[in-house]
Amino acid sequence: MKKKVFRRMLIGFLAGAVVGNLIAMLSAGNGAFYSPMLLERFDSPVAAILVQSLLSALIGVAGMGGMSLYDETDLPLAAATAIHFAIVEAVFVSAALFLRWMTSAAEIGVMTAIMFAAFAMIWIIMFIVHKREVKQLNEIAKEKESIQKKGETGK
Repeated sequence: MKKKVFRRMLIGFLAGAVVGNLIAMLSAGNGAFYSPMLLERFDSPVAAILVQSLLSALIGVAGMGGMSLYDETDLPLAAATAIHFAIVEAVFVSAALFLRWMTSAAEIGVMTAIMFAAFAMIWIIMFIVHKREVKQLNEIAKEKESIQKKGETGK
């Protein structure tokens, strides 16, 4: 279990750093790997990129590591989804504010709404998948019960 969680977090760390820097580069518009506002906070572009990479990686860790709530705990699906959302949202908003990816309450509100919609879709998909699995397990249990009854009456 711990190995699986650690592996997810490592993947999240690497993916978060790469994706965060790609998004920053594309949104900066000047080919730089950081926003011009972020450079105001640091003495050099290298420092800005390093901090941005680390915070982006932490967002990835929160997202991928938080996925373990679904299959490594006994939490109900709604609780796991709510906790995962809260962790990712807190880490993302904190990092985004520090990195100046977002600078206004309106931007935070829009991103929160987008993330909420994404997590709602994840919850709906997971609910449907779990419901289907339960139905299949119930059918298997009925078949086994039917076979056992036939075996008992055939003696």
